Amino acid sequence: MNIFIVRRNSGLGGAERVAERIARRFEALYPTTRLWAGESYRGRTIPGRRGPPWWRSLRFTSHLDRLRLRAGRDNVVFSLEYGPDCDIYRAGDGVHRLNVQRRFRGSPRWMLNPWHWIAPRLERKGLESARAIIANSDLVKMLLTRTYPHLADRIVTIYNGFDPAVFHAADSPKSALRAQLGLPVTGTMLLMSGSGFVRKGLRHCLELLARLRREAGYHDAHLVIIGKGNTSSLRATMKVLDVVECTRFVGAVENPQTYYQAADFMVLPTRHDPFSNACLEALACGCPVLTSAENGAAEILAPDTGFVFEGRYDDSDFAAAVAFIRTLATSSRMVADSVSHLSADAEFARYLDLVTAIHRQKQAAP
Repeated sequence: MNIFIVRRNSGLGGAERVAERIARRFEALYPTTRLWAGESYRGRTIPGRRGPPWWRSLRFTSHLDRLRLRAGRDNVVFSLEYGPDCDIYRAGDGVHRLNVQRRFRGSPRWMLNPWHWIAPRLERKGLESARAIIANSDLVKMLLTRTYPHLADRIVTIYNGFDPAVFHAADSPKSALRAQLGLPVTGTMLLMSGSGFVRKGLRHCLELLARLRREAGYHDAHLVIIGKGNTSSLRATMKVLDVVECTRFVGAVENPQTYYQAADFMVLPTRHDPFSNACLEALACGCPVLTSAENGAAEILAPDTGFVFEGRYDDSDFAAAVAFIRTLATSSRMVADSVSHLSADAEFARYLDLVTAIHRQKQAAP
């Protein structure tokens, strides 16, 4: 069996890291080829590195389709990219058209970008070519089924996995970890981890922090933000809420696990996330999570490990979140144990079963 992993971009993005992780796992078992734009295959460089996104994607798709790799009986093409024909399609980004609707909220400005016209067509093409479609949460499965009902019987949910060697509850006290990171060693520490502060819901994090300090008696509560984003639109809000002095922007970090271990609560009221790895990793480090129902990772929370905002972000929503923080008594070890079954090994075992089944189907076909 020959495995081909398809992803146009390579690098440090979330989907790119997933693609590389899958490739490393498979190459330990089978001949595995990474089909990234810019890499060489059969003596030719795969296009898709230059130009606007829509042009890069069209060239990448056209080039891979001409290779006809999916036609090989011993080949299994595992794609994480819109467009190219494949045997297995991992829909880790959700449904493009719905993502655009959330982002632009009815504004016709989306029409100005050719990518938003082309991406849904490439997405449909890749999905309809696949024998199996992986959703990384039941939320994504529901969105896919609603948008492509004729493909419902091909869709299976496989949650993301984490590396227990990296993400685990710490033996050191939180105060020591915070001192190591240069953070306040006392007080209730809220953490937000994610890039794109508007979509990730930083404004709601600031509101929760203000309410904790003002109404719940957590006068020493503070918020730490790791990730990249534009803060200019939030500066006025921070002043009005009086949380400037208790908010720390750290920026992007390569090893976030110590922040998860040091925090009391992870807060990610995201507008939409198919499945936030940051939430899973925080839980694995023993940090309870508050997130939105629009995050697929909300599906792995229990009442004693997390809180789900209903989406209104009104007085009742914030009051419930504050009550969760005030009453939670679950130990870090118990929070970490709640997701122990979602290891990267368990995730890959599901992928391996699926790839093996697809290979058998192709072998049995006339």
